[in-house]
Amino acid sequence: MEIPGAIYAAMLTPMKDDSSIRVDGIEPLADFIFSRGVDGLYVGGSTGEAMLMSREERGRVLRATAEICRGRGSLIAHVGAASTDDAVALARVAAEVGYDAVAAVPPFYYKFSVEEIADYYRAIAGAAGVPLMVYNIPSLTGVALGTEQLIELLQLPGVGGIKYTANDIHEFTRLRKASNGRKCFFGTDEMFIAAAAAGTDGGIGSTYNLIGDVYVGILQATEAGDLARARTLQAKSHGLIEILYETGVVEGLKYAMERSGVPVGPCRRPFRPAPKVALARLDAWLDVEIELAA
Repeated sequence: MEIPGAIYAAMLTPMKDDSSIRVDGIEPLADFIFSRGVDGLYVGGSTGEAMLMSREERGRVLRATAEICRGRGSLIAHVGAASTDDAVALARVAAEVGYDAVAAVPPFYYKFSVEEIADYYRAIAGAAGVPLMVYNIPSLTGVALGTEQLIELLQLPGVGGIKYTANDIHEFTRLRKASNGRKCFFGTDEMFIAAAAAGTDGGIGSTYNLIGDVYVGILQATEAGDLARARTLQAKSHGLIEILYETGVVEGLKYAMERSGVPVGPCRRPFRPAPKVALARLDAWLDVEIELAA
């Protein structure tokens, strides 16, 4: 059970001005993302505002994206939820419509034991029937699992890998060494060059929506030993991310995509519009750095 591909955009979710899902925005967004050379889409994750959606809405996005994008690249469905039943239901949707893999944050809010978290992942893997990726993002979930606990979860039946969104490259390399062939994807965009140099099976990130070619290039350059090229590309990523710290990551990316002609709409509340001063900086960056694909 292998997860195909290396570079995945953590896909935004197009929305209308009233914050309802804009299904007709998925295709132009996917067109833009795939024009940058990525291998696939990671659908319904943090960047996709999934935790602000109902289970029905999340399922609708998974179904629509699969229908529109099947055959264009690999697809991973993020199905994680606070409730095992919700995660299992979404995993079944993903399996039904042909996703290549599923991913899930650990159950959050309550302080669950490692045994309870393992049971949650077993249930998702059993429902999905495709490789399951453990999604470690403690900065958002508040679930801070130790290295040995993550290794334990990686060994569960049906688990095909991990999406590691944290800053500890040493821990990431330990997980990869202990993974027994399971794929380890790095999810901290601003540190991707470090993971590529240390050894990674790929990357999954928010800014890949806009500059997926940058991360394709970093991985290729690092593997070819062209460190200067990799550094130049990571510097481009840094320039964008520094501005997104001011705009808000999802808010800024949605603005940038709209400015690039991709109708993704606003973020859902309680997100607020990005500050105008920060958006002016983003405009200036886009004018210099983004060349629209033909």
